[in-house]
Amino acid sequence: MLDTPEIPLATFNGLVFGPRSDMPIWQQIRDHILGLIEGGALRPGSQLPGETHLAASLGVTRITLRQALQQLQNEGHLTARKGVGIFVRSPPAIFSVRDGHPFRENIETHSAPITTDTRFVRREAANADLAERLRIAEGAGIVHLRRVRLLADQPVYVNDKYFPAERFPDFETVYADRQSVTDVFRAHGIAAFRRVETRISGGFSTVEEAENLRLTPGTPVFHLNARNEDGNGTTIEWTSGCWPLTSVEFVFGAAPK
Repeated sequence: MLDTPEIPLATFNGLVFGPRSDMPIWQQIRDHILGLIEGGALRPGSQLPGETHLAASLGVTRITLRQALQQLQNEGHLTARKGVGIFVRSPPAIFSVRDGHPFRENIETHSAPITTDTRFVRREAANADLAERLRIAEGAGIVHLRRVRLLADQPVYVNDKYFPAERFPDFETVYADRQSVTDVFRAHGIAAFRRVETRISGGFSTVEEAENLRLTPGTPVFHLNARNEDGNGTTIEWTSGCWPLTSVEFVFGAAPK
């Protein structure tokens, strides 16, 4: 895990509360902390002081402070790590939606490292929905891959990928080497592929998505669904993914600068 020093309490000085009738105290704290984030005083990846010390420094109760921190988490500005603390989220990654390019070639992360956490690779039977997505018969075998992408140790994207199992008999063996789906395609005779469908919609994180992304359930997110075909027009992959709303900017058809 990367070193993430705690932010000094003095960083939060300067907040003078206005009348409660104008704005609730917790809202004023939320605005103050957001201003520190946007102004660069709270750097991405840095850890906030503990609730007890921060509440005492601001002269408020922990309940009031928690309301402000919860709102900032719901908005995607902060992220909580169970048993560790609350951290400032990194700036949005730029993801270019382009044909035939691996994930790492499509993402610009402001020089912070991007890593992959493969949660599982398993074989299942296609339900009606996945069978329609993959253009295969219901009940046919599929390979189900779940991965979480991390930016500087912070989860920014979780996705579930589905592949027709008959097309990829050696999926697990090839994937285990470098955790590369592109390598799997090439090993099974697919030299090039193209993205034929991409759907992005706004929504709110489910409990499972929030757990994978270290978010509060109900945090605003982007849901991405995509379908890839080989050179013969045969569907080889269906992806269902989730990005925190403030973690990504989508660019269509162009390489990241």
